[in-house]
Amino acid sequence: MRKFLLLYPLLALLFVLPGYAFSQTKSQLSGTVSDSSSKALDLVTVRLFKKNNAAPLQVALSKDNGRFQLNKPDTGNYILSFTHTGFDEKRITIIVDSRAGDMHIDPVQLSRASGVLKEVVVTSQRPLVEQSDDKIVFNAEDDPATKTETAIDILRRTPFVTVDGEDNIKVNGKSNFKVLLNGRETSMFARNVKEALRGFPGALISKIEVITTPSAKYDGEGIGGLINIITKKKVIGYNGTLSSFHRTSDKLSNYAVNGNAKLGKFGLSVFLNAGYSDPVAQYNINTTVPAMQSVYTRRTLEGNQFTSANWSFGNAELSWDLDTLNTISVYTNIDSWSNKTVSNQTITTDFASDPSSVSLYNLNNKSNNPGVNVGSDYIKHFKKNKTREFSIRFLGEFGKNDSRLNSFQDNPGTDRYLINDSYAKNDQYTIQADNSIPIKKNGTFEGGAKAILRRASSDFQSLAKYDGTENYKVNPANTDFFKYRQNVISLYSMYTLRIKKSTFRVGVRAEYTDVNGDFITSHTLVKSGYTMLLPNIQWTNRVSKVSTLVFGYTKRLQRPYIWDLNPFVNNNDSLNISYGNPDLGPQTTHALNAQLRFVKGNTFAGINLEGSYSGNKILQYSFFDPQTGITRTTSLNIGREIQSSLNLNFNTKITQKWSVFANGSVRYARVTNNSNSAQSNAGFGCYFNLSTSYKFNNKFSISSYLGLWKDPQTIQTTYPFSTWHNVALNYKVFKNKINISLRTVNYFEKTHDYKTVTKDQNFYSTNITRQIRRGAVLVLTWNFGKLTENVSKKKGVNNDDILTKPAAPSGN
Repeated sequence: MRKFLLLYPLLALLFVLPGYAFSQTKSQLSGTVSDSSSKALDLVTVRLFKKNNAAPLQVALSKDNGRFQLNKPDTGNYILSFTHTGFDEKRITIIVDSRAGDMHIDPVQLSRASGVLKEVVVTSQRPLVEQSDDKIVFNAEDDPATKTETAIDILRRTPFVTVDGEDNIKVNGKSNFKVLLNGRETSMFARNVKEALRGFPGALISKIEVITTPSAKYDGEGIGGLINIITKKKVIGYNGTLSSFHRTSDKLSNYAVNGNAKLGKFGLSVFLNAGYSDPVAQYNINTTVPAMQSVYTRRTLEGNQFTSANWSFGNAELSWDLDTLNTISVYTNIDSWSNKTVSNQTITTDFASDPSSVSLYNLNNKSNNPGVNVGSDYIKHFKKNKTREFSIRFLGEFGKNDSRLNSFQDNPGTDRYLINDSYAKNDQYTIQADNSIPIKKNGTFEGGAKAILRRASSDFQSLAKYDGTENYKVNPANTDFFKYRQNVISLYSMYTLRIKKSTFRVGVRAEYTDVNGDFITSHTLVKSGYTMLLPNIQWTNRVSKVSTLVFGYTKRLQRPYIWDLNPFVNNNDSLNISYGNPDLGPQTTHALNAQLRFVKGNTFAGINLEGSYSGNKILQYSFFDPQTGITRTTSLNIGREIQSSLNLNFNTKITQKWSVFANGSVRYARVTNNSNSAQSNAGFGCYFNLSTSYKFNNKFSISSYLGLWKDPQTIQTTYPFSTWHNVALNYKVFKNKINISLRTVNYFEKTHDYKTVTKDQNFYSTNITRQIRRGAVLVLTWNFGKLTENVSKKKGVNNDDILTKPAAPSGN
């Protein structure tokens, strides 16, 4: 505790140091900007570029009197860019010589834009955080710190997203969400989102969109919201990055390469990632104490667990602009995940009258999960109205899971040898059509259809023997071949109406789900079919130029995953077993939310109040049998949950060099067992990230994170409170092409014990996991190629344009 308390003065010093550094600033570059009638203009975005370089060195906003101020750069040739809504962009060339002192340029006048806005998008010229009716956009490529970071690091600064020290993500305080890549689903995020985002280089990311209330256009799944990662693709010429990431606490190394090229009508984007983590000891203590007379009075499983992993994944996309109105793209994703867990533990069993017994428990678990996606998109715009759009998409996903688990218990009486093998295939085919039709000047109608065909199978076998000299024998009760088919057919319709400062969006999505499961060996069939109507209503009001008020209602759906349905019994520890539930149904949630957003210049603040209700929440539930001492854990639709939450988000640039980011939420939840109303639990959870970064010059910067995290209680389980922190030093060399980042992580605490408590009227169980906390991180990134400004000849060819058309918001 004493070491932890020392952390706060150190972090306070880190937050104060940039202010001191700013007080020692060098000379200034300043000027004034006005319109053609010499009227001063405020909130003009002023960007300083090195000549022949597309990335801005500094960004500032003009004040009420039209005055702007930047730090005077080093000697050389530069370009100043001036942009403001309703005015043409103006660029001027300046020469900074070696003379000391401030530099003041001649007054700059902007000309009002005439006629229809030209369909040119310069994506580097944007504020750091933008808002639209339905989403928040974090423009990652405009934040210099992202060049040496991964997607996980960037999400820590993204509004309405929190990430804890173990890289667990929550959107709007919820763990149920979807991650999209350029508006599409991809298996590398669906199968292992933490590892995929850990390895995804920030230098590849253009922006991150956060949608806390998804519209009817999106699938009913993803209760907490959507994260859409938009990558840099449209470049003239080529560019790319090579990066490596190394962390000592879990002996993790990750390597990534990406490249982008555009030649004429063709564009190519490629991303590859590979990494591994070597075995690291993690000490576990699991204790079960019966609340009534049982076969034992206490049972403790204790010892080391070593986990290692290997992974590789990637994405490639080829796009072809057929003409100014039609675009075709084809893409593929590959991913492979391999994990190995080795445990060497002891089981101590205490009895009421007999002496305690001690057993050895060894476990070796290996799994391999390869997968591949293949997809194609066609997007069409119309000559008479280019904001009208029709698209059709196809995606095929093919995945496998091959696992083999060996365990051995050296019991005082009879030894137990066990092999559990499982081979599963998960294939999914998706076809989707969307149509967006502007109606007059202030309305948009959207509609579409989608079919998802899921095909899965699981061949599982359990073998056991009770003498090392015997042959293994099949356990028929835990051996079967399971075939699973799920078809989801969806239709949606949505209308968006803009009246003065208000936008109304109303939509409904109908999803029909048909499920067929067949246990071939046991001749057991599982069949179900259900239709869900998912309404969605949102009202957005621009209270002023800088503030927006949003009210919304949504109904969302969470279907069980295939591993929640698979009845295979994980019985490696004979008294702690778990299994899936083939009869598990979907979970639905109703949510009301009110959101206030404030955006002015480089400052964003957001407050979100939400209340939600679910009457069939999917919960992990444990049953303890006092007659046998066995604890059985499975998933059930038994939860009735009422939640209320307050989410706060704030980020700003205190100076041009000093940025501060804060994201957090407080959530209160009450969960009741529908089968036993007397069983209920309630409590608070909190998630908080605070970060700051200071850029001393174009080469050197420093940043720091502080995080707090606690999940709310469930019916049976209470989770621990945890903290994390780090400090990073970032430096650029070789003409800023190579970025070096050195970080210290949780430097005051070598290890930490995380304690989880699960209990009811029959038993009390604690699980303590001791993990290595202190560590160091080294990140190397090399940017190569010749990059010019991101320019598109027409809107709509980018998937992100589908989401952000200013003339006809999609309402997604």
